[in-house]
Amino acid sequence: MDKQNKKIPQLCGKDLCTACHACYNICSKRAIVMVEDQYGELHPQINDNLCVKCGMCEKVCPELKQNNLHRNGEPEIYACWLKDSEHRKESTSGGAAFAISSAVIRQGGHVWGAAYGKGMYLTYTEANTLKELKAIQKSKYTQCYVGEAFKTIKDELDNGDLVLFTGTGCHVKGLRSFLRKDYPNLMTADLVCHGVPGQGVFRKYKEYLESKFNDEMLTYIPRPKRETDGQEGQYYSLVYFKNKGNVKIERKDNSYFIGFQHNLFLRNACHYCQSNGKERYSDFTLADFWGLGKIAPFTHPYKERTLGVSMLALNSSKALVFLKKLKKDLNYEQRSYKEASISNTQYYKSAIPSPYRDEFRNEFFNHSWDELASKYMRFSMKEYILYIIKKFTPPYLLSYVKQLAKWIK
Repeated sequence: MDKQNKKIPQLCGKDLCTACHACYNICSKRAIVMVEDQYGELHPQINDNLCVKCGMCEKVCPELKQNNLHRNGEPEIYACWLKDSEHRKESTSGGAAFAISSAVIRQGGHVWGAAYGKGMYLTYTEANTLKELKAIQKSKYTQCYVGEAFKTIKDELDNGDLVLFTGTGCHVKGLRSFLRKDYPNLMTADLVCHGVPGQGVFRKYKEYLESKFNDEMLTYIPRPKRETDGQEGQYYSLVYFKNKGNVKIERKDNSYFIGFQHNLFLRNACHYCQSNGKERYSDFTLADFWGLGKIAPFTHPYKERTLGVSMLALNSSKALVFLKKLKKDLNYEQRSYKEASISNTQYYKSAIPSPYRDEFRNEFFNHSWDELASKYMRFSMKEYILYIIKKFTPPYLLSYVKQLAKWIK
């Protein structure tokens, strides 16, 4: 078939697109642009006038499954926490991601992860020093812009450099699909991902907070750790403003976080995730170890849990070998997949959309954030009671309450 008779490529539909940017990065004619819809969700758009109909974008789209991309095998599961208390304090859970990343940097490698840029626009950013690594630490609960990161990563890999890419499972899959071959000098780490909202939703929340506090918002940390002792601050989020500095937002008042947890405004593809499951496309899988101790006793002091413990899944032989390089930085002990997934249900299944999702999306443009929050983003009575208990009960007493509840049963 000659070029004139070839059809314009058909990329996956909006319902399945994860904005992985594989198609965008592979197009040598720059015929594909990533366009934000009204919710800030990115989708590829083909310029028919620039497209030469080579079909490469279809071949690398991981959701169309026209490639030979394979999942890794049975994982080994570990509970991990950093030996360095200060770096552990700066991590969302136990700091396993920091241990892996810092080891890569010490070997002269490049680490890619999500960092806030101008206007708090979340973008995959490269870190080559421990100082630069700080920007990509901690969880960010919104969609991350890939841009031309995959092209740069390919250049680094072709140059023989060691590269670690950390992102959502769908973006790890997108990178591997774009590369079209396995590189021994590439390591990938994905997350047990709840799902991602479009940046338009977060932008509206950001504008609401900036108006409320009359200040420019620079950083948002949904789940910070207390500066005094490094324990997780279960009852508030932390917002850093340009002039006011750190401002605590009580969990019950954090409408964005409540909406996120209720699956109110996640990207549609997140409800049909093709990247979760026991066997993954990544070398490592990272999460908070919420179910620790539910299957087998965790014999370390209870304080270790409250300081944060990471769940680390080793999905490939590459990951198994690399773990040995982390012994001097990381405490770790082997656990089971059942324990890792029992309280991390998104490990193996997609988030169920809120029954109010469509209604929220219909009203998103015509109502203020305050109006939307009061209608859709409030604690249920059960959530509020649990919040009060967690806020005012010391962690060590909570552990006794849980043990007593088990004994009564």
